[in-house]
Amino acid sequence: MTEHRPATWQPGLLHGDVHFANVLIRRDAPELVAFVDWELATVGDPLLDLGHLLATWPARPATVAKVVMPGLPPQDVVIQRYAEQSGRDVTDVTWFIVLACYRLGIILEGSYARMLAGQATAEVGDRLGRNARALLEQGYELTG
Repeated sequence: MTEHRPATWQPGLLHGDVHFANVLIRRDAPELVAFVDWELATVGDPLLDLGHLLATWPARPATVAKVVMPGLPPQDVVIQRYAEQSGRDVTDVTWFIVLACYRLGIILEGSYARMLAGQATAEVGDRLGRNARALLEQGYELTG
């Protein structure tokens, strides 16, 4: 998929773990209040955060955060709004989604390995292992 690799990038603050379990949403309005869980934050391309969000979007089969959120816009609308609000070029967003799938899959596979070492419950390890496999498969399918 090197033909889709971005030729340039614009550094910025990268949260590193963007998904619905790491956001706070207002109770009285459909508005994001805050991102939480910043231990993976770094300087990088913020498009990877968009990739993480889309890789774990509730409509995707590899969704890690099993959250029911009726009324979510389609992913193409999210991408369009991100481009409008950030001013960033989202032409190669699929590359960032694939990277996010592999990155998160590898992180979750590490959690599965901790279960095999007796450092996590079988239930948690099995769930994270299934999610890791689904993310890796999803990343592969997106490379088309």
